[in-house]
Amino acid sequence: MKSHQELLNQINIWHCAREHDKIKNAILELPETSRSADLLSLLARAQINADEFTAALEVLEGMAGQSRNDALYCVRRALALWQLNREDEALPWFRKAQELGLGDMDELPGTYFPKSAARWVERAEVWAPRRAEAKAFEAQRRAARNKQPTDAGFTVRDLEGLWDDCEYSLSQYTGGTPAADEFKAVEVELGYRLPAVYKALIQQRNGGMLARNRYPNPLCRDWTTAAFSAESIYGIDRSKPCSLCGSSGTRFWVEEWGYPDIGLVLGDTISAGHQMIFLDYSDCGREGEPCVVYVNQESNYEISYVADNLAEFIRGLEPAGDD
Repeated sequence: MKSHQELLNQINIWHCAREHDKIKNAILELPETSRSADLLSLLARAQINADEFTAALEVLEGMAGQSRNDALYCVRRALALWQLNREDEALPWFRKAQELGLGDMDELPGTYFPKSAARWVERAEVWAPRRAEAKAFEAQRRAARNKQPTDAGFTVRDLEGLWDDCEYSLSQYTGGTPAADEFKAVEVELGYRLPAVYKALIQQRNGGMLARNRYPNPLCRDWTTAAFSAESIYGIDRSKPCSLCGSSGTRFWVEEWGYPDIGLVLGDTISAGHQMIFLDYSDCGREGEPCVVYVNQESNYEISYVADNLAEFIRGLEPAGDD
């Protein structure tokens, strides 16, 4: 068995070689009593580099009492929070790492990320207030919206020019007119009440690609995206891959791609699966009226609030060429 110092030296070699799984395995194979604070901190560093940010934060939070005045501990906690889209919480930890004397560092190999605590503080000072504003905006919208089931419907004008009748849409998305019991079967299988407005929409067109495929960002700032892509609405015809229970339906995106289990995948985007539109039931329960959110897989499944309900979302969709 390697001595403690030998293990630390080996971990440094593995880190430089970006062999983060070897670091994790070597530390986790040790008895818990042998996992010193410095080894646990290095475990968290390896987890961060392996994109296991939640696991890293759990490790760091578990050792906070003995390490919160260690500069490397502080910067690693900041980095885990940063990668979890919690920049406002990361900023105080970056500042503390700097105050404790941390200068140059190589926590995240590669050229994209800053290589000093001071540069991280500068970056976080820009993004922390933006994240705080986005959180406050979302919290306000969620608190004010109606979470009870509603029978709101659509007018002819609401749906004018909505669908794209291209061959691919008809073959991969659009199913036949659904029977009433098909909605119930989907609800039982996926465990969520389908909004009445969704049922009304699907009875008219059982899924399809959208001609109005752009939704303006309700949080319109110079640092946000101007609009969200929305390429389709999933129907309930199981024979179509792109449907709620199809081969590329809700369970596929949650189980295979790791999207958060917050509700139902409403549709896809131009990103080929890296951003998806969800009906989000996290604040209303499985029987409530979901809001519509945009989930970005490439930003650690960052959730952006889009619309209070499906009716509002459909009415707000615009053709992509409109600015």
